[in-house]
Amino acid sequence: MQNTILSSSNLMDVFKRTFSNLGPGIIWAASSIGVSHIVQSTRAGADYAFALIGFIFLAHLIKYPFFKIGPEYAAVTGESLLEGYKKHSRLGFYSYLALTFLTMFFVQAAVTIVTAALALNLFGDVLNVSEWSAVILIITCGILIAGQFKWLNESLKWMVLILAIASLITLIAAISQYGLLPPKTYLLTDLGPAMSIAFVVALVGWMPTSIEVSVWHSIWSERKIKELPEREYAKKSLVFDFKVGYFTSLLLAIVFVWLGALIMFGKGIELSQSAGIFAGQLINIYTESLGDWSHLIISIICFFALFSTTFAVSDGFPQVWRSALKGSGGNQISENRVYIISLVTLSLISWFIISLFANQLKSLIDFVTTLSFVCAPIFALLNILVMNGKWVPREYHLKGWYLVYTFACLGLLICFSLYFVYWRFLSD
Repeated sequence: MQNTILSSSNLMDVFKRTFSNLGPGIIWAASSIGVSHIVQSTRAGADYAFALIGFIFLAHLIKYPFFKIGPEYAAVTGESLLEGYKKHSRLGFYSYLALTFLTMFFVQAAVTIVTAALALNLFGDVLNVSEWSAVILIITCGILIAGQFKWLNESLKWMVLILAIASLITLIAAISQYGLLPPKTYLLTDLGPAMSIAFVVALVGWMPTSIEVSVWHSIWSERKIKELPEREYAKKSLVFDFKVGYFTSLLLAIVFVWLGALIMFGKGIELSQSAGIFAGQLINIYTESLGDWSHLIISIICFFALFSTTFAVSDGFPQVWRSALKGSGGNQISENRVYIISLVTLSLISWFIISLFANQLKSLIDFVTTLSFVCAPIFALLNILVMNGKWVPREYHLKGWYLVYTFACLGLLICFSLYFVYWRFLSD
């Protein structure tokens, strides 16, 4: 009995130490687990059962080396990928900043408005969507300005933990009620030519997230390094942290495909194309299928998934501008000032877009997502070139079969981007 108690105590101590050491990888996971998981993964299961689950594995497989470079580069150089871009090519550096400027306000508006719609669903219509958006942005700004990385790190670890536990509880409940597999199967050969292919391209393109976020991850890792000892330990710690976040993203994507397949597949449910409306539908469908007990837990899952994304995105874009200033030789005071100004400006303009252009937001998001999708191979290649830069110690360069694997993944990314451009602009 005493051994059992000691064993449980030891396990708890291990969990506490591991959990306290997690950071940038979980923040990265929080920035990724949002619309791509709640909406896209669930829709994949609802429309095609398990037929597309292989594409989710493929997306994580081909993007893995490019996201892994983020924490690795920060650990071995002590700087962010953005600074590495500047060392390698000013064209790459300024291209990344241009893409960030073109997309930041619309991406922030998109994730915030969906979070606001979920807050309205969870807490009631005491405020409208625009007002909920303002509240969410004010809370986010307040936390980030007061605590910055430390508060972001601690808050998102708990959000992602709650999200993962609640999602697994819901999946277990669905399996106990509907069985392990959906009543009928759906094969890849059953996919229709137009909408199905378009959906697959979108699913792979935005699962788990866009390649540019690897720069955010490197910035978060750079800040985490200050808490870690020598370089080799920092590298191992940050790569382990990244793998935890990456596996969590993959696990939750599969959970939502599974839930969509068990609860919605083959039932002729017409799902909205709007992420906010879809999330409301999702909550109602779960409640009807699993019982009233599930309403609160599903509402919490959806809200935490999108709020954590909003939180991480709110920090990610201003961190880019702070890092850009650092690469230009700015001092610490001016860096913090740039961060706060960028954060407040991002929030204000995003709220302005939500308030005045909510009906046109989908078109704007389509534009920025297309731009980001097409640019993905460019930044993936930059990540490879920077990691193998002459200023990086040779023992940390990509080499051997792993380098071959990385270039094979780059080739697949290029193929997906070219096909996307063809489908979007050239096909009938």
